Amino acid sequence: METTNSVNDQCNYTEPVTNNTWEKDTLDNEYSHFLYITFTPVLILLCVFSIVFNVILLLSVIWIRRPLSPTLYISLSLAGTDLYTSFLLGLGHTFNSLLPVGFQVYLMDMCTILGLEALRLGAIVTTAGHLIMLAFNHYIGILRPLHYPATVTHGTVTVVLFFLWTLPPSFLFAYFHMIPCQAFQSPQCKLIDFLKESKFRSTFSAVLFAALTIMGIVYYHIFILVKKHQASRLLYKQSGSVHSNKPNQVRRQAESQQSKNEKALYTTLIIVGSVVVGWMPACLQYYLICTDCIIQPDWGSLTVKFYTYFATNCLVILKSAVNSYIYAARMQEIQVAIRKMYCTLKQKLCGFDDEIDVIGFDQYKYSRSSAKSRRTVICRISVQHHKDENSIEINQDNIINDHELTNFSACPKKNETPNMVTYL
Repeated sequence: METTNSVNDQCNYTEPVTNNTWEKDTLDNEYSHFLYITFTPVLILLCVFSIVFNVILLLSVIWIRRPLSPTLYISLSLAGTDLYTSFLLGLGHTFNSLLPVGFQVYLMDMCTILGLEALRLGAIVTTAGHLIMLAFNHYIGILRPLHYPATVTHGTVTVVLFFLWTLPPSFLFAYFHMIPCQAFQSPQCKLIDFLKESKFRSTFSAVLFAALTIMGIVYYHIFILVKKHQASRLLYKQSGSVHSNKPNQVRRQAESQQSKNEKALYTTLIIVGSVVVGWMPACLQYYLICTDCIIQPDWGSLTVKFYTYFATNCLVILKSAVNSYIYAARMQEIQVAIRKMYCTLKQKLCGFDDEIDVIGFDQYKYSRSSAKSRRTVICRISVQHHKDENSIEINQDNIINDHELTNFSACPKKNETPNMVTYL
């Protein structure tokens, strides 16, 4: 008791206004209850959707062949950070917005809420670190492809990921314990005005802006390098075609290379664009709106402020789901692993008598060069081995559509030998 009174006297402690996720100041109780009860469950459902999607990706690791490539390893860790971030966001919206504001139910004390805030902010920094790590991973692979296996090793990636997961939350917890008369040093952790002040918000926002800037610079250099490599290859092929006199073959090769280039450019634009769209509004809001910032917390009406914060929260949550789609779901290994998982679960749940040949999936090669807007017809060459080892028959009459190879309803069964597929 004496310690608490001495802290109150020394820090001139007064009862603060309770903080919440959307930083409301003084709201009309009845209207605020309606808004929180109506719209907060939408954010919680989005968090659940992101969690489920990332859980599926992480469970597919069981069906992925070892060893994992560095890009896949980092991407799966990114899916874990997005799962972790979505869980903390959903937890915060439930216990810090929906229950206390919507139903006047308080299940967490301020110290627990402050701890969740440290974990949430740390998870955002961890996610940004993963994105930067992936950017440099792509950059090294394009700039020095021959030195890539020796530079980006499994051990190096593991060490970097360990620090990305542990350093941000550890630093924030230590910082929250070091603030005089606030955070964990205040009675019952009720004094948390520093979270609403420009000093903390500008520093945290600067970290995110720096991450966005670094990613933009790295991917811009990647784009320049890819364009140079493409121009060199095209020039080499054109000069070679003069001597080989095979214009049709060169043209097909050029068109195939152009399609790959367009896909790489499209993926890069998705990466940069999704980060900007998902994070930039929240970063600007966090940086510009505070008690001593350019814009005060009472900058607008209740309705305008609520819907603004609701929109920025939606973008942040959706970014967690889009991250996994860009970096993991677009990978062939993940797609094959999810199909293996689907067929295995289908066998277990439906009780099929035929045993599904999971290993047989590895014999399929997927064509990813066809355009999304059309169904490309591809010639499949199947090589059938007869009893006579010297007799090999090549059939070119099997014509299939590219989308058939991703049909989840067709699962190869045990002792059913799929044709070896090679796409031209």
